[in-house]
Amino acid sequence: MESRKSFRILKFKKSKPVLKISGISKSYGHRLVLKKINFELHKSEIFGVLGPNGCGKTTIFNSIMGICRINEGNIFVNNIKINNLPIHERATKFRIGYIPQNSAVFLGLTCEENIRAIAEVKIKEKSLQENKIQELLSDFNLEYLKNIKAINLSGGEKKRLCISMALVSNPQILLMDEPFAALDLITIDMIKKIIVSLQKKLISVIVTDHNAKDLMNVSDRCIIISNGEVIISGNPRKIINDPKARQLYFGENFSI
Repeated sequence: MESRKSFRILKFKKSKPVLKISGISKSYGHRLVLKKINFELHKSEIFGVLGPNGCGKTTIFNSIMGICRINEGNIFVNNIKINNLPIHERATKFRIGYIPQNSAVFLGLTCEENIRAIAEVKIKEKSLQENKIQELLSDFNLEYLKNIKAINLSGGEKKRLCISMALVSNPQILLMDEPFAALDLITIDMIKKIIVSLQKKLISVIVTDHNAKDLMNVSDRCIIISNGEVIISGNPRKIINDPKARQLYFGENFSI
């Protein structure tokens, strides 16, 4: 698997977005965190969200998942407005998966038990449960760790386990919050390969991370958010050559 995309999806002719964010705003008390954010996500697209700390990246994810409610605007999945739907319905009916920054695993369970815990909830038939568990252990190179408790895994191993757990329910949209955070270079390269491989499974991915170079290596399109607003959107080449993006986020010496 390649960790850097050899191609980018640049156009979506006649393709309806699987996710549409339309003019959403969110405030906490008197602090306006998101200001009329707009973007679309298409089938099999890898979409990067960049911006400094506190710019609203995680709030976008929380808004999509229903963890927090937006003040204005609309969120559509497959052209259906989901603003008022609860978290569980967004996750099941609309197949939205979420991988938080701090890998959400059951520390007292083994790798296999972690995946099984999700499979038993999401998959009714026992034989299909078992097939999915073994498939994910293999796909994410976790077979040799299947009997190791999650508390004893490295950061990268926990991240692979967390992604595998998110894929049990076969999401159409996967939100990944800072997947490269606190990982070594070899592990980051491995996670990049995994992200690129998700595109081949027809999964649409939104990724946010402070590691701009690695995020842009795997993204088809990106946006940069500053002070709660989208300051630029487009493919990585357009983004890094934009004077405003360099001034507010990248700096003059950034390259990929």
